[in-house]
Amino acid sequence: MAAYFDDADLAHFGDLKQHAPELWNAFERYYAAAFEPGLLSKREKVLVGFAVAQVSQCPYCIDSYTQTALEQGLTIKHLAEAMHAAASLRAGIALAHGLVAHNADKKISM
Repeated sequence: MAAYFDDADLAHFGDLKQHAPELWNAFERYYAAAFEPGLLSKREKVLVGFAVAQVSQCPYCIDSYTQTALEQGLTIKHLAEAMHAAASLRAGIALAHGLVAHNADKKISM
């Protein structure tokens, strides 16, 4: 059985344009604008993208943002630190959702 995610697929991401070209063009403009330097540098935005890719668990995004981050002069140590920051936030979010169970328990236990 072939792998679900194939490294070679990433090069064909733009092929999706053929299915809805107007929407794809709008996405490309939005995506490019979002990564233009502003209050945050492109490098900082790429690091945010890398962290989001990690917690979203998208192999294509992880691959792409790792490469882009390295091209921006970031190192694997930068990426590791961002990965741990994102993972700890994700863990905190999972724990915070425990409040739903906590509140349900309080209602039922009354």
